[in-house]
Amino acid sequence: MHYPMSWITVTEGVYDSPVRLRYTSLDPKAKYKIRVVYWGDNPRPKLRMVANERTEVHGWLDRPVPFKPLEFDIPEEATAGGTLNLSVFREPATGGAGRGNSVAEVWLMKR
Repeated sequence: MHYPMSWITVTEGVYDSPVRLRYTSLDPKAKYKIRVVYWGDNPRPKLRMVANERTEVHGWLDRPVPFKPLEFDIPEEATAGGTLNLSVFREPATGGAGRGNSVAEVWLMKR
């Protein structure tokens, strides 16, 4: 399988550390969605995305293999203040070398 070169460089949280993303100056009246590519050499740990430390964007999921972009609606209450903090968590206590929480690309888009 051939993947875009842009997916080879990732940001990664190791062990139980999340990947964190912050967006500011958002339109508080707009509706948003996120497109994300979860990547990595260890696709087994499930991943979960949470907005503002309390609102689930998606629950625990298996990454599709072959890898591909996934899209999720961002709950409106998460962007109502004009700022959005996203955290991507790896399934806890999965051991190994601590890898598996890898994010290759992220797009925050108005829907």
